[in-house]
Amino acid sequence: MVHYDWGLPVAIDLFAAGMGAAAFMVAVMADLAGSKKFTSIRLTGAIIAPWPAILGVLLLVVDLGKPFRFWEMLLKRGEGLSIAPPYLMFNPGSAMSWGTWILTLFVIISLIYLIVSIIAIPFSWGEIATKTIGIIGLPFALLVTTYTGVLISATSNALWSNYLLPFVFVSSAIVTGIAGIICILAILKMLKLLEEDFIPGLEKLNGVMIVVLLASLALFIIVGIMQPQMLTLIASAKLGILFWLFSIILGIIIPLIFSFKKEGNPAGTSFIISLLVILGGFFLRYVILIAGQIA
Repeated sequence: MVHYDWGLPVAIDLFAAGMGAAAFMVAVMADLAGSKKFTSIRLTGAIIAPWPAILGVLLLVVDLGKPFRFWEMLLKRGEGLSIAPPYLMFNPGSAMSWGTWILTLFVIISLIYLIVSIIAIPFSWGEIATKTIGIIGLPFALLVTTYTGVLISATSNALWSNYLLPFVFVSSAIVTGIAGIICILAILKMLKLLEEDFIPGLEKLNGVMIVVLLASLALFIIVGIMQPQMLTLIASAKLGILFWLFSIILGIIIPLIFSFKKEGNPAGTSFIISLLVILGGFFLRYVILIAGQIA
């Protein structure tokens, strides 16, 4: 039996954190566009952003094996008495330490952004407040999408140390973040709770990002093609099916075809396609994570 040091919880964390951070970035960019007509996009992104990241943090805590000691990755008691004040724990040489702090700070900022976005709607200061918090949060959101690739690429593992892996994970995170917003807007559209139709524009934007993802993924495979782990990823029976069928065909190729339809897609179709993108993004991380641990 093969034992995986990093399994499903870490795969979900790598996926969920990136998706939430990307949804936050889309929300802030819609806010900075300066038009109230994008309010539905901003609110949807703001509502989505913190929860996948929180899920990722919780799964990391559980994966530690001693979840009640997670706080020790952030704080350390002072020397001597047990009542000594805690001190911040940060190891600049540890990708895990960077990731823990970046993810924790992003969760806090995204929650504040969500609360202010909702509370400040009727007030004149609301626009300035949300824009300010959004600008503060943007670097953290970008770092979260990057950290999901850097965390495992900072190893000696032949598959994960591929310098193109962070590009794959960042582009995949953006694609799934946009898909998450499309998914919610499509539901609202089907329930006739949304009059504006920003879905076609978001789908075209995501189509462009899917092309970027496909290009970075192709280069990732080409660079590492001679590595046994890469061959396992693309040619093994179980992982190969997950990779080619769920990640590539269902998660990338089919959504790409539907992204550039001139007449747009019905809300139900947009909902299904966005789900395929999200599932494809998860399976992409899962198969890369597992393949890297198979000799």
